[in-house]
Amino acid sequence: MIKGGDGLALASPVSKVREQAPSNMSTFAQLRSLLGGQRGSVLTLAIGTILMGLSESALLILLAETAATLATRAHHARIHIWVIHVRPSVSTLLLVALAVVFARLLLQVPLALLPPRIASRMQARLRTELFHSFSRASWDVQARDREGQLQETMTGQVAQATSAMYSAMGLITSSLLLAVMLLSAFALNVLAAVFVVVLTVSLFGLLRPLRRTGVQRARALSQAQLQYARGIAESIRVAEETQVFGASAAQRKRMDGFISTARGHLFATQVLLRLASNLYAAVISLLFVGGLFILYELGRGHAASLGAIVLILVRASSSGQNVQAAYQTLLQSMPFVERTQLAEGRYRESVPARGSRSLPEVATLGFDDVGFAYTLGRPVLSDISFEVNGGEVIGVIGPSGAGKSTLVQLLLRLRAPSEGRYLVNGLPAEEFSEDAWHTRVAYVPQEPRLLHASVAENIRFFREIDDEAVQRAGRLARIHEDIVSWPDGYDTIVGPRADAVSGGQQQRICLARALVAQPEVLVLDEPTSALDPTSESLIQESLMGLKQQLTLFIVAHRMSTLDICDRVMIIIDGKLTAFDTIELLQRENSYYRS
Repeated sequence: MIKGGDGLALASPVSKVREQAPSNMSTFAQLRSLLGGQRGSVLTLAIGTILMGLSESALLILLAETAATLATRAHHARIHIWVIHVRPSVSTLLLVALAVVFARLLLQVPLALLPPRIASRMQARLRTELFHSFSRASWDVQARDREGQLQETMTGQVAQATSAMYSAMGLITSSLLLAVMLLSAFALNVLAAVFVVVLTVSLFGLLRPLRRTGVQRARALSQAQLQYARGIAESIRVAEETQVFGASAAQRKRMDGFISTARGHLFATQVLLRLASNLYAAVISLLFVGGLFILYELGRGHAASLGAIVLILVRASSSGQNVQAAYQTLLQSMPFVERTQLAEGRYRESVPARGSRSLPEVATLGFDDVGFAYTLGRPVLSDISFEVNGGEVIGVIGPSGAGKSTLVQLLLRLRAPSEGRYLVNGLPAEEFSEDAWHTRVAYVPQEPRLLHASVAENIRFFREIDDEAVQRAGRLARIHEDIVSWPDGYDTIVGPRADAVSGGQQQRICLARALVAQPEVLVLDEPTSALDPTSESLIQESLMGLKQQLTLFIVAHRMSTLDICDRVMIIIDGKLTAFDTIELLQRENSYYRS
């Protein structure tokens, strides 16, 4: 469900399907896209793994030959590998083995560094791209996200995507090690190598149903974690009401349901993961013992070669098990990758077209037959036409659900009209650059939203603004005297779960935030609806001081808020039913009089 600006709960089936639909990309195509510019690092990892595999094979052969030579009390070994036939001394074998050990130690450094480096960079890139896409997305798409959805996607889902990358790198290294071991086994005994290849491929195919079930369970776990995160975010938001209405037990029961669902899916995915790995290990061990009997019969009289083959095949079977485990883990992590990529793509595709025209000043604002609908065929606003001159103070009134908040979002260019045109200085509003627009237009919402930060940082709101301008805005908003009376002044920490400030003080801090950049247009959405008389009086005083300095749009329920207005528009059932001076409306409009 999504919520319109006027409290309309609206279904969004298309968005829901897109968020949950699995990607059409193959697993490895998705991984390539995740790697970004790190393919060089992956190639380095692959080369290092191959060298590690070759050195391990060489070491196993050297150790087997050395042990066999010492057992027979001979002075020279007889090594036969493919077309290579040599007879080195035991001391030579030990020196070469020592050199191989040192080479392996050196290779451990890049092989230990590369996987965390690749995974951490991928994780950071995923989170960066996801949040940047969200911040650039249209307000329409941002408003569709349920509570906790972005947080869970950027934390839990991305963490699982990172696990997928680790599994992918494990799959690469294990597969390469397996390949190197099998090639070494081929060089020693073709029959033994063929035996292991057939065994590995057969078991990989037999375990496919378990992998498929694991992916299904992982996809359900991904969705369950999102529901859990949404439930947490919602519980925090309504904690006060939960206490007041004695709904804590019901809230706990609801969260227990989310936790239980996630637990069940997590349990199933982990069981399937371990079951596949353990079955692979058990079956391959059973068959491996039988294969050794065959190798023993074929290798009588060649103890050293037989020993080397056994060691290599044991290592190959271990690599095969690692391949199976890594692939299973990778597949079960991919639903989290899919969800992350779908979310990022949904945000990215919604980025509105950017205008490039400069905006020297806002002389006029107007709607030309503007209509808007959240859902096709259900208009919230229709046939809205008006023009406002710079410096006017405009009131907006109407019953709840009439479309006032949607009108505000259109005025702020948070949404684009479904029909008609929004004109600024006689030109379509979308032609003006967003940077120019943001420096000219400001907003004070009905519900003040403060950062957990100092008062000064709340007024600046991520903008480069000096202290003098901050204090000037505080004076304009009639909050400066309150702030300087606090022990830390403008450095006082306010916001959620911080030092308590009254609702009126919060609203005036938000008003200072809107005024600090000296805008030309200010939109206020019911700025005094929940304030006490003293706070309302201070806000009214602030607004009166701003009259004729900028264009004001004031959405109001309290008629006293309209006293400073030059004209008032009345919105009923999504239509502009009247737009005139207070005097004329008092005489001629029954809704205004009521």
